[in-house]
Amino acid sequence: MKPLTQTERELLQAVRSARRFPLVRFELRNSEEPGLRSIALNHVYITDPEDSMELVKERSAALESLRRRGLVRISYALPAYVQSDYQVYYRSSLYELLCHTVLEAQGKPGFLFNLPAMRFGQVFPL
Repeated sequence: MKPLTQTERELLQAVRSARRFPLVRFELRNSEEPGLRSIALNHVYITDPEDSMELVKERSAALESLRRRGLVRISYALPAYVQSDYQVYYRSSLYELLCHTVLEAQGKPGFLFNLPAMRFGQVFPL
């Protein structure tokens, strides 16, 4: 197995030292068909509202790699959560971009998704 990247090492250390390690999944949903969903961006970990798409995608890939290696568990099935853990996501430029993208596409024919959404999750060390 290849060695961990710098980003993977940093995230693994952060997960191990955190009391809670929140992340989200950006989704597109349909208001008339609740079961109709699409993942816009998975394993989103944001620390600053201005985090770039490139940085978030790098972290996402690193978290998925850690999950595949069996070093962390990622769950989006939370029975409860701390709302303040997720405030940075609501204020992020990436969530704003998701909302604007959905608004712009709503009037186009054949567009299925009319709601931007976040699914709250957490990362747990193994």
